Amino acid sequence: MESNLSGLSSLKEEGDLLYIQPHYKETYRLAIYALLCGGQEAYEEFLRVEQISHFLSEEEIQFILEHAELPVLEDDDSSEGKKVTDEASPSTYFPTESDEEVPDLDLGWPEIPLEGAETSISLLFNPPRLNTPTIKEVVRKQIQEARLCIAIAMDVFTDVDIFKEIVTATLRGVVVYILLDQSQIRSFLNMSKRVGINIQDLKKLRVRTVPGLRYQCRSGVKFSGDLEQRFILVDCRTVLFGTYSYTWAFEKINHSMVLVITGQLVGSYDEEFRRLYARSTVPAVLSKEKSSIQLLKEGVTLGSPNSSQLSLHQIHMRPKVMQGMRSAQMDLTTAP
Repeated sequence: MESNLSGLSSLKEEGDLLYIQPHYKETYRLAIYALLCGGQEAYEEFLRVEQISHFLSEEEIQFILEHAELPVLEDDDSSEGKKVTDEASPSTYFPTESDEEVPDLDLGWPEIPLEGAETSISLLFNPPRLNTPTIKEVVRKQIQEARLCIAIAMDVFTDVDIFKEIVTATLRGVVVYILLDQSQIRSFLNMSKRVGINIQDLKKLRVRTVPGLRYQCRSGVKFSGDLEQRFILVDCRTVLFGTYSYTWAFEKINHSMVLVITGQLVGSYDEEFRRLYARSTVPAVLSKEKSSIQLLKEGVTLGSPNSSQLSLHQIHMRPKVMQGMRSAQMDLTTAP
């Protein structure tokens, strides 16, 4: 099942009514160049002189300024002084090529024949509709039923319950690959440490990060976007794809939706995950860690979904906080 739009990029004739020209404006490129070189004032001055409208939101401007990377200076024996890496590269919306070796799916990857299989799609919402399960319930159920491989591409992953299902799956021999946005890896690692699990102790788990597309100016200044993919691929047979991130907020307070897909269309997500994995890297914070934390700490059991809930006595509260709570409780009991 493919959209009719999938063939647009291959149409070459400009007279074809279906052909859509790639969106590019030289003034936009120059405006971003001004922003990176001179800051927001230079950017706004360029827009005023060129009489063009603002095309970046305040959030995008701040993102670019905060994530811009200066060019790396390298010694060049063949010329005097130093040169700027990628000096000849024009400003571009596309990622630059890399000389780094493409990582292998070293834990294995199942080859599931899906060609000709009927595609089935169902829709889940959060909050759930009447007589339908929650998105989180379905995600956990799929992980529990996995037998071969689980592949997750997620912007942010801090849901403790889903994480514990992942750990349990690895303990029964299921291979798990997790790709996260590079800006969210610390949140994921902090979550795992809080439940007493060291990622590097899980032999059936690989965690890597993926940057967004790279934008690079002629001067060598560059910045990358974010990973905004949110899907889980189970045994290369079922995909859950949508706007649901693996966090407490998405379970309890955010509106979202997810497609549950089986059949031939799953092959497209299989390919997309492997493409993302080929662009991924081991985060520096993870590669430097030592396996010094025990896999499971006392008091955290992963045997069943119910046992993953931490009881109140396991939460260590500061004495002042406890004293304040007792005082408040006394006030309530003595109030008329």
